[in-house]
Amino acid sequence: MADSANLNVRPASQEEAGLFFAMKPEEDASLGCIGHVRMDFGRSGRKFWHTWHSRGPEEWNCQLFKDELTEVVDMLRESVLKDLNGMREFCQSHGGAIPGGWSQNYGFVVETQNYRYCLRCNPAPGDYQAYLTCFDKHVQELNQSGQEQTVQMGGM
Repeated sequence: MADSANLNVRPASQEEAGLFFAMKPEEDASLGCIGHVRMDFGRSGRKFWHTWHSRGPEEWNCQLFKDELTEVVDMLRESVLKDLNGMREFCQSHGGAIPGGWSQNYGFVVETQNYRYCLRCNPAPGDYQAYLTCFDKHVQELNQSGQEQTVQMGGM
């Protein structure tokens, strides 16, 4: 599991912006996408509603991942995801503006040894305010090394 004391939330780079929105199933598979948590703060802006949406093979959604996801979300609830006003303030003071969506969206990344969590924030009332997309870094590494081998073999 992750050490929550050592988890850092960093603003996304422009190159990472595509990771924060829905992708084709082939892209999800090659990037090791496990799924995403959709969140909103309710009409008052102070609730916390969330729903899990699986986007990868069930074996990627293992207990180790579930435990770490809980830890990461709990940590985010202390900073970015306190409530709607807190999210708005966090986004405005920490950068991470990414293109896309009907209003300004912000992207933040949390990386652990095994997983990459991409948090897209939409600090506006009336819609889901956050999506946390979860990726298995080991699957990404395997797919990247496989692509490099294919490229190297193709060039022979």
